[in-house]
Amino acid sequence: MRFRFAVVFLATFVGMARAQPPLNPVTPLVRNELSPTPGQNALTLAAADRAQELGFPAIAAGLYRNLLGGSGGDRSRVTLGLATALLDEGLPAQAEAALQAFPGPRGAAWHLRAALAAAQQQKIPAARAEVAAIKADEISATDRAWHLYIQGQLAETGNDLNRAREFYQQAEGAAPNNLARARFVLAREQARLRLGPVTEAEAEVQRKNLEQFQGRRIGYNIARTYAAMLDALGHKAEAVALLQRQLVSFPFEERDELDTTRLVMGLIAGAAEGPGRNALGELLRDGSDRDKQRIALQLLARASTRDPARADFRRRLDGLIGLSSAHPIREDLLLFRAVQSLADKNYAQAESDARTLLQEFPGSPLKAHAFGMLTSSAWEQARFRTAADNAVKARGELSPGPTHAQLGVLVAEAWFRAGDFRSAADAYVATLAEPPAGVPKGDLMFQRVLAEIDAGSLDTAQAVLDELAKDPAFDPVNLWQAEWNLARALQVQKQTPAAYARVNRLMTAKPLPRQLSPELRARMAWLQARLSHDVGQDEQTLKLIDALPAAMEGISPELKKEIQSTTALLKGEADFALGHDDTALETFNKLRADFPGSDAAVYSYFDEAKQYVKQDKTVKAQQLLTRLADEFPNNTYAPYALYQAALQAERRGQEANFAEANHLIEDLVKKYPRSDLVFYARLKQGDLLRKLNQFQQAQQVYESLVNNYAQHKDVILAQLALAECHHAQAAGDPAHAESAMVLFEHLRDRIDAPVDVRVEAGFNLGYLYMQRSLQAHERGDPVREQENVARAQEVWWKDVVNEFLLKDPRQAAQLGAKGPFWMAKTLLELGDLFERQEKLEQAKEAWLLIIKTQLPGADLARARLARFDLPEAKVAPPHTP
Repeated sequence: MRFRFAVVFLATFVGMARAQPPLNPVTPLVRNELSPTPGQNALTLAAADRAQELGFPAIAAGLYRNLLGGSGGDRSRVTLGLATALLDEGLPAQAEAALQAFPGPRGAAWHLRAALAAAQQQKIPAARAEVAAIKADEISATDRAWHLYIQGQLAETGNDLNRAREFYQQAEGAAPNNLARARFVLAREQARLRLGPVTEAEAEVQRKNLEQFQGRRIGYNIARTYAAMLDALGHKAEAVALLQRQLVSFPFEERDELDTTRLVMGLIAGAAEGPGRNALGELLRDGSDRDKQRIALQLLARASTRDPARADFRRRLDGLIGLSSAHPIREDLLLFRAVQSLADKNYAQAESDARTLLQEFPGSPLKAHAFGMLTSSAWEQARFRTAADNAVKARGELSPGPTHAQLGVLVAEAWFRAGDFRSAADAYVATLAEPPAGVPKGDLMFQRVLAEIDAGSLDTAQAVLDELAKDPAFDPVNLWQAEWNLARALQVQKQTPAAYARVNRLMTAKPLPRQLSPELRARMAWLQARLSHDVGQDEQTLKLIDALPAAMEGISPELKKEIQSTTALLKGEADFALGHDDTALETFNKLRADFPGSDAAVYSYFDEAKQYVKQDKTVKAQQLLTRLADEFPNNTYAPYALYQAALQAERRGQEANFAEANHLIEDLVKKYPRSDLVFYARLKQGDLLRKLNQFQQAQQVYESLVNNYAQHKDVILAQLALAECHHAQAAGDPAHAESAMVLFEHLRDRIDAPVDVRVEAGFNLGYLYMQRSLQAHERGDPVREQENVARAQEVWWKDVVNEFLLKDPRQAAQLGAKGPFWMAKTLLELGDLFERQEKLEQAKEAWLLIIKTQLPGADLARARLARFDLPEAKVAPPHTP
């Protein structure tokens, strides 16, 4: 059960663009998924069981065989299901073969199916022996009816007709629903047609009996028996002709006999076409025996897997369901049409029929099937939340048992696939309390931990993993893979020391579990070395790297090559961190020679460039990154190399450098138009054009981003940059000022925008109002001047400071890298405004807030406060350890 088993290590280069996703260094751990998953197995098993119960044994057998051909699952249960389907299909010899492959102990369920298979083959002594081996207290509720049925069949072969009738009645009464009861009626009729060896003389006696009792009630049964004898002797055409003559002569009051004869006609002539299909269609349409109508429905469905029979069956269903007066077995018809619609991928019709059944028949014993149909339909359409909801409802219609437990896994997996990891984690808790057979508990434990990780509950995930680790059922492979995923999540959340501690604890435990594959051991050893570097223990990193060759014994050549290349990359990084630049460069050169074109070799250029940037050798870094893009133009990292090269040109800060950076951006966009970096490259290009005072061109770039990337997760940054661009042009054109105000106001009010963006937009909106007030002052318009001052004050205090700093601590906690700067700038400007208005106490409060909330700009705030000789102005800045 691996929905994800992967790791990502994040690294950010100096000068990375705002909101630009960081580049991911290479790692030797690949994604590993089990296919099919336990949830998919549960869905397939539910579909097989449903097909079997609705009378589609051939379909059920195929699904059971698919399950047996895969990995995982309750093979004992599936084998019994396959044997049951083969018995229903009239293939007792194949059922016996399936039973011989049964992997578990041969209990009551096994002996019952062996008895049924023997009876179908007229091996009556063997059937009696298997029935005698059944312990009555081991019979499950679902098998009880069949146990009664086989006893009735054996009594009938022994000519104990009264006892046989009693057993048959008990079997039908024990059936869980009408469709199941119809299967027993069908089995009885099929058994009666299996007469064993028949002679021509015996058939002749029966023919004379028919002549004697023709037209009398006893003659109907004689006619059916004679037809069965003719069929057994190979005279099917004569048998069919006899039954056709019988069907046209039935008086209205003999409707029960008419139903039985129609059914026998269908069994002898076959349901695929001709007289047999017509007889079954008439029985389904206007029969009087509901059980026999359900049998007709099942037989027609079995024979309608391909066109034209399939289309004919659909027309029959549509006609009967659409009757103005509800058909007596309408709920069965709805379910069968839903089954066919689902098989045809007509999801809307399948769901409509299932919901109609639930609405019109709220107490129906078919509710579990209807919810199962809705679950399957939603799952196939990847609507996993809906699948989970319906699986919960289906499970609620069942008593505790194998199917109930299997559906528990399906519910948990559906929540996981839906991305509702909190609900998935809770569902896995319930599943672990009722684990289904065939699904290792270790798999469920792993998935429980993974759900907690993806729910963002890392503290809970650590506690759960530590607790589950005490359970012997949590096998080492699942445990180590859970630890790997947890370490990855901790590292991403900047809790690398905790990740390193957990991995160290695993790796220092001696001896290492034998069940671990060489690949998993090697990967974990690599991760230990990687984490040691990430926590700054680079001397230890080099020691762990030296020990890695021993850990790689027995792994595949492909993985060995991957670990060797990424380890060389890690060694170079560690040497750089220790100041061993020459050694690091030597390692990187060897890496590029030994593993040319590998991701690790390409990534080493970034690490080398990063080192040059630290030494302020931006020209050398830029040249190296450009060389990377030229030498590996088809590599995934090539566009990022051009992007980073542009940033290094920009860092040098001259107009010629900005133009050079812009040229590199254009090169990136031209060569890699489909790269995810194009958005961020264009965003950076707009910034460069602004630095070159080319505001009109910058505006066009931002407008293109806003229009062409409307659904991009960071389009808000383009909108903010566009507003700033209009703001920069506002002095010479009032239209730009108006556009800027509209955009800033829109961004300030967007609840889906990052808090930093909203604060920055709010500051700039207030600043524009202040500029308008100055323009009104210059025009000699005091009314407009005061209106704009009041608006600026309201925006800064109410919409920025109060909204994102004072009112809700949760909002203040979301201030990121730039938010504190813009909040401090707002308070400084607000204090200056209050001071100009001679509202000195309010000005002091604004400046004091900067100090109290530890915002940047505290020195500026103290300088302003010092003019009033306030004690707070002399307070030293808080000590940061």
